[in-house]
Amino acid sequence: MLVGVAAWLSWQPQSWYDPPDFTHPEVIKLADRAEHRLNEEFHKVRSVEDVWRLRIGDDAMNSWLVGRLEGWLTHDQHLEMPSEVHQPQVHVTHEGVWIAAMIEIEGNTPRPLAIQLGIWVEDGIVFAEPITVRLGRIPVPIALFQTVVDTLRQESRGIKAIVPLMDDREVEILDIEFEQNALILTCKTLLPQ
Repeated sequence: MLVGVAAWLSWQPQSWYDPPDFTHPEVIKLADRAEHRLNEEFHKVRSVEDVWRLRIGDDAMNSWLVGRLEGWLTHDQHLEMPSEVHQPQVHVTHEGVWIAAMIEIEGNTPRPLAIQLGIWVEDGIVFAEPITVRLGRIPVPIALFQTVVDTLRQESRGIKAIVPLMDDREVEILDIEFEQNALILTCKTLLPQ
């Protein structure tokens, strides 16, 4: 019976995982607003001394993820969403950011997999550290994913907290704060050098 309960729990997504339906006009509108607001705030003309903040809620991020991520990856970034990954979503808590998706493991029916990351900026560099992994609702020891954790650490090492803009200015992300259901970026706009 215990094995049956564990198997059932491994198929249950996190309680917050509920991808919005991108065919609904209100979801499309929220994704549009989120993308427009981010672009507007990043491209706003500001003094180089100004430090500004941008709050981004889970609902806005998830609406954008469900409808726009794949197109953004394949068009602007020349990347592809792995075919095994379906409906990625995020959930921000005070401890960090949960990223969850339905994942096909060895070609089987997609299962819910979630990872919680601590993300911070230090000396102009973005760092990400896995905190927790869950297969469905079952906690999985991070040690089982040590190779993935090591790869994440290696690949995230040295990522500058800089977002280049089309007009040669840059946005420097000074800090990332977490509150329940939203993250807050503290930024500064840099002029071309």
